[in-house]
Amino acid sequence: MPVKGTLDEPATKINILLQAYISRFQLEGYDLNADMVYVTQSASRIMRALFEICLKRGWAHLSQVMLTMCKMVEKRLWSSMTPLRQFTHMMHLEEIARKVEKKAQFQWHHFYDMNAQQIGEIVNFPKMGKTILAQIHKLPRLELEAYVQPITRTLVRIELDIKAHSSFVWDPRCHGSAEPFWIYVEDCDSEQILHCEQFILKQKSSADEHRVSFTVPLFEPMPPQYFVKVISDRWLHAETSLPISFKHLLLPEKFTAPTQLQDLYPRLVKDLQFEEVE
Repeated sequence: MPVKGTLDEPATKINILLQAYISRFQLEGYDLNADMVYVTQSASRIMRALFEICLKRGWAHLSQVMLTMCKMVEKRLWSSMTPLRQFTHMMHLEEIARKVEKKAQFQWHHFYDMNAQQIGEIVNFPKMGKTILAQIHKLPRLELEAYVQPITRTLVRIELDIKAHSSFVWDPRCHGSAEPFWIYVEDCDSEQILHCEQFILKQKSSADEHRVSFTVPLFEPMPPQYFVKVISDRWLHAETSLPISFKHLLLPEKFTAPTQLQDLYPRLVKDLQFEEVE
């Protein structure tokens, strides 16, 4: 990616070294490799710090961009590459990945609806169709279902049911014993984070349905919808989004404002000279 700045600026050098690190370039010369050590040791830590800053500030889009950057640095892969490159143990990985990336007309989600024979024909590698299909279904996929309950006119409770997709296959070599995810609730413009928390999917309960409850604010005028996103903390292109519509949401009625006390002078009841009132 083009770098803005002059050659003598430290930011320019760091940017180029970071891109070289993600692209797995082999650098020549002692000085460049010494500088690359700093990038290797610090890039992931600094990216995670920037990601946490974005979360604290409530910046929805930028925090997701930073999370993608974190995964790109940790995996040393560009987000434009095929997710198959994350399965480093797969045979003929480089050859298969290049063939998949050349098929720009096929989006990643299209492969979920194909069988092994169709995938093998697309990549011109019929014998590897089953292997590729097995890796595709190892990329974490979730199914979401949400229920909304208004508490007040400015506060709603969301109960989110999370479960692994029926086609998802858990492989301890790839996933370990647990997979971390980030749950986002964004406003209708996807600009502000209304709620964020981490969710851990464990292997022993990966087939179960998990319920997460939280409350989010509701603003006037009532927005048409919110977005719930569950994004993997470790895997690129592992994201599930669910819009929550408020079209048919019934809110409690507004409470009438209390009557203000008038500027009157209090008097004793007996001064009225009215026995029934007394």
